[in-house]
Amino acid sequence: MKKPATSAFINQLLICAMGMLVFTGSIGFGTVWLRHEISLAANRNKSLQSHLDEVQRHLDQLTAEIAAVQTPDALIRLDSSLRLGLDTPRQEQIEYVPVNVEQLLAAKRNASVFIAEAKPVVLRRGGTR
Repeated sequence: MKKPATSAFINQLLICAMGMLVFTGSIGFGTVWLRHEISLAANRNKSLQSHLDEVQRHLDQLTAEIAAVQTPDALIRLDSSLRLGLDTPRQEQIEYVPVNVEQLLAAKRNASVFIAEAKPVVLRRGGTR
Protein backbone atom coordinates (compact mmCIF):
# COMPACT_ATOMS: atom_id res chain seq x y z
CA MET A 1 0.00 0.00 0.00
CA LYS A 2 1.11 3.48 -0.80
CA LYS A 3 1.14 6.19 1.84
CA PRO A 4 -0.67 9.37 1.13
CA ALA A 5 1.44 12.31 -0.03
CA THR A 6 0.56 14.39 3.06
CA SER A 7 2.25 11.98 5.47
CA ALA A 8 5.42 12.04 3.38
CA PHE A 9 5.40 15.84 3.52
CA ILE A 10 4.87 15.76 7.31
CA ASN A 11 7.77 13.30 7.71
CA GLN A 12 10.04 15.57 5.70
CA LEU A 13 8.90 18.56 7.74
CA LEU A 14 9.58 16.70 11.03
CA ILE A 15 13.04 15.64 9.89
CA CYS A 16 13.85 19.18 8.79
CA ALA A 17 12.58 20.58 12.11
CA MET A 18 14.64 18.07 14.11
CA GLY A 19 17.69 18.86 11.98
CA MET A 20 17.25 22.57 12.68
CA LEU A 21 16.88 21.86 16.42
CA VAL A 22 20.09 19.82 16.44
CA PHE A 23 21.91 22.50 14.44
CA THR A 24 20.81 25.37 16.71
CA GLY A 25 21.53 23.27 19.79
CA SER A 26 25.08 22.59 18.60
CA ILE A 27 25.56 26.31 17.93
CA GLY A 28 24.30 27.10 21.45
CA PHE A 29 26.55 24.46 22.97
CA GLY A 30 29.54 25.82 21.03
CA THR A 31 28.77 29.35 22.20
CA VAL A 32 28.59 28.29 25.85
CA TRP A 33 31.81 26.29 25.53
CA LEU A 34 33.59 29.23 23.88
CA ARG A 35 32.45 31.65 26.58
CA HIS A 36 33.67 29.19 29.24
CA GLU A 37 37.10 29.00 27.56
CA ILE A 38 37.25 32.80 27.39
CA SER A 39 36.41 32.97 31.09
CA LEU A 40 39.15 30.47 31.96
CA ALA A 41 41.71 32.41 29.90
CA ALA A 42 40.67 35.67 31.59
CA ASN A 43 41.07 34.07 35.03
CA ARG A 44 44.52 32.77 34.11
CA ASN A 45 45.52 36.21 32.81
CA LYS A 46 44.27 37.86 36.00
CA SER A 47 46.21 35.38 38.12
CA LEU A 48 49.39 35.91 36.09
CA GLN A 49 48.98 39.69 36.26
CA SER A 50 48.61 39.61 40.05
CA HIS A 51 51.68 37.38 40.30
CA LEU A 52 53.59 39.74 38.02
CA ASP A 53 52.57 42.72 40.15
CA GLU A 54 53.70 40.89 43.30
CA VAL A 55 57.09 40.08 41.74
CA GLN A 56 57.46 43.70 40.59
CA ARG A 57 56.72 44.97 44.12
CA HIS A 58 59.29 42.55 45.53
CA LEU A 59 61.84 43.67 42.94
CA ASP A 60 61.19 47.34 43.74
CA GLN A 61 61.62 46.59 47.44
CA LEU A 62 64.95 44.83 46.81
CA THR A 63 66.12 47.67 44.58
CA ALA A 64 65.33 50.17 47.32
CA GLU A 65 67.17 48.06 49.91
CA ILE A 66 70.23 47.78 47.64
CA ALA A 67 70.19 51.52 47.00
CA ALA A 68 69.99 52.19 50.74
CA VAL A 69 72.98 49.92 51.44
CA GLN A 70 75.06 51.46 48.65
CA THR A 71 74.77 55.07 49.81
CA PRO A 72 78.07 56.68 50.80
CA ASP A 73 76.99 57.09 54.44
CA ALA A 74 76.04 53.41 54.70
CA LEU A 75 79.32 52.36 53.12
CA ILE A 76 81.31 54.56 55.52
CA ARG A 77 79.43 53.07 58.51
CA LEU A 78 80.10 49.55 57.17
CA ASP A 79 83.78 50.38 56.72
CA SER A 80 84.06 51.65 60.28
CA SER A 81 82.13 48.71 61.74
CA LEU A 82 84.32 46.18 59.92
CA ARG A 83 87.47 48.26 60.66
CA LEU A 84 88.73 48.01 57.06
CA GLY A 85 90.35 51.43 57.01
CA LEU A 86 89.18 52.26 53.49
CA ASP A 87 89.08 55.83 52.22
CA THR A 88 86.36 57.29 50.09
CA PRO A 89 87.35 57.41 46.42
CA ARG A 90 88.39 60.71 44.88
CA GLN A 91 86.38 62.00 41.92
CA GLU A 92 89.13 61.15 39.42
CA GLN A 93 89.07 57.52 40.62
CA ILE A 94 85.40 57.09 39.73
CA GLU A 95 84.67 55.87 36.22
CA TYR A 96 81.12 55.69 34.95
CA VAL A 97 80.30 52.89 32.54
CA PRO A 98 77.83 53.95 29.81
CA VAL A 99 76.55 50.43 29.05
CA ASN A 100 74.52 47.99 31.11
CA VAL A 101 77.12 46.14 33.18
CA GLU A 102 74.93 43.11 33.81
CA GLN A 103 74.41 42.51 30.10
CA LEU A 104 78.10 43.03 29.40
CA LEU A 105 79.13 40.50 32.05
CA ALA A 106 76.47 38.02 30.91
CA ALA A 107 77.71 38.32 27.33
CA LYS A 108 81.30 37.69 28.46
CA ARG A 109 80.27 34.71 30.56
CA ASN A 110 78.11 33.11 27.86
CA ALA A 111 80.34 33.93 24.88
CA SER A 112 81.52 30.33 24.58
CA VAL A 113 77.94 29.09 24.36
CA PHE A 114 77.04 31.28 21.37
CA ILE A 115 80.13 30.76 19.23
CA ALA A 116 78.92 30.38 15.68
CA GLU A 117 80.70 27.64 13.82
CA ALA A 118 81.43 28.35 10.16
CA LYS A 119 79.93 25.07 9.02
CA PRO A 120 77.06 25.72 6.61
CA VAL A 121 74.36 23.13 6.12
CA VAL A 122 73.89 22.07 2.50
CA LEU A 123 70.73 20.18 1.59
CA ARG A 124 70.70 17.98 -1.49
CA ARG A 125 67.96 16.05 -3.20
CA GLY A 126 67.51 12.56 -1.95
CA GLY A 127 67.76 13.46 1.73
CA THR A 128 71.56 13.45 1.95
CA ARG A 129 73.65 16.27 3.30
